[in-house]
Amino acid sequence: MIDFIILGAQKAATSALQASLRQHPSIFMPVGESPFFEDPDYQSAPWKSFASTAAKQTIKGIKRPDYLCSDQARDRIKVALPNCKFIIVLREPISRTISSYCYMVRHAHLPPLPLNIGLANCIEDFKNGKNNRASSVITYGLYGLHITKWMKIYDPENFLILSQDEVAKDLNGALQKCLTHLGVSKDKQGEIPIAKGESNIGLYDPQMLKIAHLASKIKTRPIPNTERRIPRFILLRIIGVLMSKYAEKRAKKKGQNREVMSDDIKNNLEALYSEDAKLLSSIVTTTEFNWLK
Repeated sequence: MIDFIILGAQKAATSALQASLRQHPSIFMPVGESPFFEDPDYQSAPWKSFASTAAKQTIKGIKRPDYLCSDQARDRIKVALPNCKFIIVLREPISRTISSYCYMVRHAHLPPLPLNIGLANCIEDFKNGKNNRASSVITYGLYGLHITKWMKIYDPENFLILSQDEVAKDLNGALQKCLTHLGVSKDKQGEIPIAKGESNIGLYDPQMLKIAHLASKIKTRPIPNTERRIPRFILLRIIGVLMSKYAEKRAKKKGQNREVMSDDIKNNLEALYSEDAKLLSSIVTTTEFNWLK
C-alpha cells in the first residue's frame, strides 16, 4: 500500500523533489507520475501491489500533482488510503499558470495558440464553469480552495507544505523536512544525494511549442472518456520523440523566446487568485510564501 503522495502542485519542482527522495534507502517510489486513482487505472486497484518488490520496512510513495485539484481522486484516495501522508509544493500562481498553459500546449492537451489568446480562453472557460483542460490551467492555482478540501477529510498534520523557492534554493533542507514528516528517524535520515538533471524543463518559445505540440500528437493518442494520452506504436513514437528533442534543443539554443503576458490577462489572474491567497494565508506561513504578500 501507499504511505505518502507528493500531491502537487503542477509545475512546482515536484519532479526534482521526487528524484532525490527516491535515492534514500528508506523510500520506495516509482519513476514518474502514478495516475493510480484516475480512470482507467483505478479499476485495477494498482496501489495494492505497486510496491510488492519493496522491502517491508520501506516507506512507499508516489507522485501525481493532478490529484491536488481532483475531487474524484481525493474521494478515492480517502477510501483506499485513510492514513496517507501528503507532501505539497506550491509555486507563485501566475508564473505557474503560464508554465501550465505551455505544458498543456506542448503535450497536445490544448491548441498551440499565442499565449494571451490561449490564456484568455482558459479564463473564459473557468468563469463559465467548464470542467476541461483549459479551465484547469486556472483552477490548479487555487491552492487554498483545494488544500482546504483535503484538510476536511484528513488531519492537517498529515500535510507538509513547501514553497517552490524553498525546494529550489535549499533542496537538502526540504528533503530533511520530508523525511521527518514521513517518520524517518533522525539517525536514518543521513545526507541524500541530489539527483541531477531530473527536473522537467519547460518549453516556452511559441514556434518550438508548435513543433512539440505536433510531436505529441504524432507519438501519443487520447484515451477515450479521459483527459490523458497514451503512446502510439513504436515508429510514430520515435518520430515524435525526435521532433520533441529538436524543439527543446532549438529553444535552448535560441534562448527561449518567451511571449509577454498582457496587462489585461495579468490583472484578470491577479483578481482570480487574490481571494484564494487570503484563504491560503490561513493555512501556510507567509514568510515561506513571499508572493502571498
